[in-house]
Amino acid sequence: MSFAKVVMRRVVRRLFIIQLTLTFIIALSYLIFYSLYGFLGAVYGGSITLTGTLLMAWRISRAGEAGSTEKQQGYIEIYTGVVQKFILTLVLMAFGMGILKMDPLAILLGFAVTQLSFIANKVDTSYQS
Repeated sequence: MSFAKVVMRRVVRRLFIIQLTLTFIIALSYLIFYSLYGFLGAVYGGSITLTGTLLMAWRISRAGEAGSTEKQQGYIEIYTGVVQKFILTLVLMAFGMGILKMDPLAILLGFAVTQLSFIANKVDTSYQS
């Protein structure tokens, strides 16, 4: 396995754990101070970020494979992933708030706090032979 794939897996694993932890902290806070209704909304909002993270990890992995043969194809994969993530986020938020009638504030708070995990994701990327 290439070094880039090792680093990518490390980054995604750590990011996923941070996002999962933040989701459950917000959700448990809602459960303690508000209700089960808010708890479910916060879990749903955090899950939107988790889903987007996995989608982008998959797309970046595909971009690496495609980019090894043609650089332009790698760029297309990444841009496609960004558009897909944006649309997925909008659709899942609309679904949660509109159809499932979950607490909008809980969804947005769960989503926003887990988005902050991108700042906290510091992984050692130095080459180790």
